[in-house]
Amino acid sequence: MAAATILLLLTACTSLERNPVPIDAIDRAVIPGMPEIRDWGDEPSPDFQEDLIQSVHDEQAATGAVGQGMNALLLSGGGSNGAFGAGFLSGWTEAGTRPTFKLVTGVSTGALAAPFAFLGPDYDQELEQLFTTVTRKDIYRIRSPFTVLRKDSLTRTDPLAARIEEVVDVATMQKIAAEHRRGRRLYVATTNLDAQRLVVWNMGAIAVSGRPGSLELFRRVLLASASIPVAFPPVYIDVEVDGARYDEMHVDGGVIAEFFLWGAMVDIASGMRELEVDAEHRGQASVFIIRNGQIDAAPEQVERNLVDIASRSMITLLKAVAMGDLIRIWALAQRDGVDFNYVGIPPEHAETPAAAFDPSEMRRLFDLGRRLALEPEPWHKEPPAFVQ
Repeated sequence: MAAATILLLLTACTSLERNPVPIDAIDRAVIPGMPEIRDWGDEPSPDFQEDLIQSVHDEQAATGAVGQGMNALLLSGGGSNGAFGAGFLSGWTEAGTRPTFKLVTGVSTGALAAPFAFLGPDYDQELEQLFTTVTRKDIYRIRSPFTVLRKDSLTRTDPLAARIEEVVDVATMQKIAAEHRRGRRLYVATTNLDAQRLVVWNMGAIAVSGRPGSLELFRRVLLASASIPVAFPPVYIDVEVDGARYDEMHVDGGVIAEFFLWGAMVDIASGMRELEVDAEHRGQASVFIIRNGQIDAAPEQVERNLVDIASRSMITLLKAVAMGDLIRIWALAQRDGVDFNYVGIPPEHAETPAAAFDPSEMRRLFDLGRRLALEPEPWHKEPPAFVQ
């Protein structure tokens, strides 16, 4: 794939037709009938701030409690290494210490796992099957070399789209909607490639909308979040500006963030003041980050060829993005008095290429995650860069 990518960059290609949003209207594009189910992930969002407040009111109505057990789970990208996170969640359940999460966020392979992690331990078996039994042919098909230059990717992801359709059905979305009404939140991130910005989608809000096409949109957002650019085709999402229809080009959220919290989108301190949540309850909040990969530097002698150099550069870039995300979220947790917890594939254990999808390797990573979760203290309380 790396070699083919380089070929694409060096070869003049004919652009395929599309109907993109005018540049001066990008900020005003909305999903028809669902204008408040997403927003930019890099600036304050009145819609998400209001949703945060509403989630606590919903929680109070459902449970009679305010701001108790405010646990957030963040799931990263990592392709077939997502088996590690699935195994860790399973072991966490077995250990008897897995909480109910107020918020679950996911990017890329983490986005595919997020709905099941959100729904809780009853879906551990679905996660295990999803991340230990698939092969490459269940995810993508490589295009013919004679047609690839006339396409927008090296592969087709019809098999992945079909798998998402199979596992995310009407019943699953209804259960997500029910949890949303109880005050819990599920967010997934994609990259709007036209805008070069992260888009955060309120998946529970899509589920409860009742709008025609909401299930299809839910599935397309998951597919978009996992669509590695160039390797996988972008996902085109229909939007509307002043009554006119256009399309947006969305790809893997990991282009911008390997995992995310609410970041700049909401003002937690302001929200807590408005809700009159006292310091004791604020101190009960925890964030748990599962990185489906290694984040530590792993020195290696790189072969002098285009494929190895391109591959090594991409892996290095993703590690740098992940470390930046980790430090930023740790700083937010320190600022807001939130308990910080991080786990990833340990440096002494091999990870696999993200696009390998070898069931035996995925089973190995699943079992590794499960074993690690059963250890007495599996969590790191600081980013690895800060550990002496």
